[in-house]
Amino acid sequence: MRFTTLLIAFVFTAVFCVGCGANKNPFGTVYIEGVVTVDGEPMQGISVSLLPRTGDLAAGGITDANGKFVVATGGAPVGSGAKPGEYDVVFRKQQSEGLHLSMEESRAMYGRGELPMTYLIPQRYSNPTTSGIAPITVSEKKSENKFQFELNSK
Repeated sequence: MRFTTLLIAFVFTAVFCVGCGANKNPFGTVYIEGVVTVDGEPMQGISVSLLPRTGDLAAGGITDANGKFVVATGGAPVGSGAKPGEYDVVFRKQQSEGLHLSMEESRAMYGRGELPMTYLIPQRYSNPTTSGIAPITVSEKKSENKFQFELNSK
């Protein structure tokens, strides 16, 4: 009886491990990278969001000092990519003023509990209907998923 229980436990463990190893990409995503420039220059810290035009999961990344970004979907690891399909792309870089203030100090200075935001790139890029950026198509082929975005600070 004990041997049978151990054998069943071993078989289930083996099947589970093989099943996990067989699908290292449960989201069905493909690698995506790109570069964002503002007025021809790379900018660090721009949030790049891919918003699916269908019901799939959104994806995104943050630019580095060279303006390069890689995309991840949901809670997946950085660089995991996005599912093939069509996406609207939005960009955001902002900072809050007065982060060191308490809620009471913020209300006294700004008249409300929220901190004002300063947009470091135009706010229009944070909305697909006002950004002027055409939707992108993520291909199943990794080699086709390199994108270049040129933003204008005006």
